[in-house]
Amino acid sequence: PFGFVTDNPSSRSAIQLPASPAQDGNVGQMLYRTEDKGREYGKSVRSGEFRWFVRQTGSPDSRRGTIMFLHGAPTQSFSYRTVMAQMADAGYHCFAPDWIGFGFSEMPQPGYGFDFKEEEFHKAFDELLVTLNITEPFFLVVQGFLVGSYGLTWALKNSNKLLKVAILNSPLTVSSPVPGVFKQLRFPLVGEFTCQNAILAERFIEAGSPYVSLSQKLCLLYHASFV
Repeated sequence: PFGFVTDNPSSRSAIQLPASPAQDGNVGQMLYRTEDKGREYGKSVRSGEFRWFVRQTGSPDSRRGTIMFLHGAPTQSFSYRTVMAQMADAGYHCFAPDWIGFGFSEMPQPGYGFDFKEEEFHKAFDELLVTLNITEPFFLVVQGFLVGSYGLTWALKNSNKLLKVAILNSPLTVSSPVPGVFKQLRFPLVGEFTCQNAILAERFIEAGSPYVSLSQKLCLLYHASFV
C-alpha cells in the first residue's frame, strides 16, 4: 500500500539491494546514480562506532581558526560547499560533517546501536571532534529545526570549546513554534510514516528556499540519501 513512497522518478532511477536490518528495515539500501557525485572536499572517516562523511577545506595551520558547519534535516553538508571554499580562502580551516543517518554518513537502523536521540548525537559528535583532532576552541555554525538543533544544544553544554556560534533557522527556546510537518513526527504511526515518506523529502528539497532555486541536478544530489 505504500509503494508510492518510492514510485517517483528519482527513486525509480535507483538500484535496490537486499534489505539489511542494520541499514534499513523497509525497502533495503538503494544506490543512486549520483552516488559518486556531490562529495566535494569530503571523505569518509571512522569515528567511534560509525562512519562519518566529512568535508574539509583550508589548512590546519590556518591563521584565523577552525569553523565547524552542522546541517539540519532533511539536508546534508553538501549545502555548505560554497561557503566552505570562501572561508578557506579567507584563512579559516573548515569542517562540515554529514550527521549520522544523513548524506553519505552511515545510516544505522534504530535499535542497532543508535536510536537517533539527542544524547547519542552529542556523544557521536564529541567522538568526531577527537577523530578530527579539533582540540582548540572553534567557531560553530548550526542550521535547521531538526538535528541541526542538536548542535545548538551541544553548544549550550560545551561553551568552553567554542569561540562563537552562528545560528541559522534553529529554534532558540523550547517554546519556539514548530513547523506543521515536524509536529507530525511526534504522533505514533503518523510520525513513522512521515519519516519514511521519500516524496515528502523530495518535495521539500525541490522547493528550494526564498533565496535559492535548485536545479534538477542539485535536487538529485540532495535527494540521493533518501532513496
